Amino acid sequence: MPRFKIKSVFGSPKTPPAMDSPRTFQEDDDPPLTPLQLKGYKSTTHHKLLPTELAEELRLHIPPILQISHSWTLQYSLEQDGTSLNTFYSRTRPQPGESTARRKGYLLVVMDTQHRLFGAYLNDYLRPLDKKQYYGNGDCFLWKAERDSIKNIHTLEASGEQLRLKVFPYTSMNDYIIYSNHNFVSIGSGGGRFGLYINGDLENGATDSVETFGNEPLTTEKFKILGLELWKID
Repeated sequence: MPRFKIKSVFGSPKTPPAMDSPRTFQEDDDPPLTPLQLKGYKSTTHHKLLPTELAEELRLHIPPILQISHSWTLQYSLEQDGTSLNTFYSRTRPQPGESTARRKGYLLVVMDTQHRLFGAYLNDYLRPLDKKQYYGNGDCFLWKAERDSIKNIHTLEASGEQLRLKVFPYTSMNDYIIYSNHNFVSIGSGGGRFGLYINGDLENGATDSVETFGNEPLTTEKFKILGLELWKID
């Protein structure tokens, strides 16, 4: 699998524009964020989907109270933990004794067989529900790192190609944010379409434009999954 050589990542319009010259830290500024540490990859893991530089850019779009977290933990990896939705749920649910009052976030990262990276930020952990019940709040968003033929000062380079990060925040057009059961996971839906759909085999998925996030399709309408990870932020 090709690895990303990171320069920097293009952010959504929320990201402050680049300065012509380096900007010095001012007394009334917020202090700079401590660099991220991504914990949980094994030394034997070949396909590490989330580069630190991409994580740093995604960090700018999560709730400010979680941006100060400088350590993200890998809860599930398709390569490390195997292809099982039950395992996925068991690995990502809160552990005994873990505080449920403490605010947390979860970053879903998917790579398809065309080596496209995309996913979602979730305010709640994924779990199987016996009846159709949506959950999640307006902190959630979809994202993708897409190929871009136009050079930009904020770019992420992979195998000689330019990529840019696109973020699709919650629109409040509907409340169909997260739904998950023993057969699939969906993030954003409406009209029989899904913003991001992952089948229970963790091998197949689908994506479409939905009102929930006003998003573009994250990759081809139907795709095969090459890698999948879930990171906990707290």
